[in-house]
Amino acid sequence: MRNSRDMFSGRSQDWLYTGAADPYAAQTRDHFLALVGGEFDYYGADGAEHEFKIDGIVFRVLEDPQDGYRSCLGAIEYSRDQSRGIFFTQPLARVRLEQYDFDKGNDVYSEVCQGYRLVDVDDAHVWLEFGTDNYNDYYPVFIFRHWAKPPA
Repeated sequence: MRNSRDMFSGRSQDWLYTGAADPYAAQTRDHFLALVGGEFDYYGADGAEHEFKIDGIVFRVLEDPQDGYRSCLGAIEYSRDQSRGIFFTQPLARVRLEQYDFDKGNDVYSEVCQGYRLVDVDDAHVWLEFGTDNYNDYYPVFIFRHWAKPPA
């Protein structure tokens, strides 16, 4: 697995939902970035909690609220015993963790999108995408999108 470019804002110490600085924030981020390019069992995502589970590990993705009008991908942490997410007991798919950073071109609502996605290794279905979507680089917005796979 290769090292990945860090798409997180890095300001998580100021606003983590736990209310306190997480001494493991940098370690969790580095661990997650080292997983980019790897394949994992995917147990689902909980959009309300911004959590997802791969290979028995529950990650929580945190939004950096910036100024209230703009937001972006802030940090990632292990949910540990604090998870309130609902996940499947059996894997839904085998997925690859990918990083994306691209210009959407002719999309009038969004120009640049950066973040991470979980892609099915069998058919390239995108199960989960999270990161920062931008409108003219002036209104970045945090995204956490899960797409169920249609029945075969």
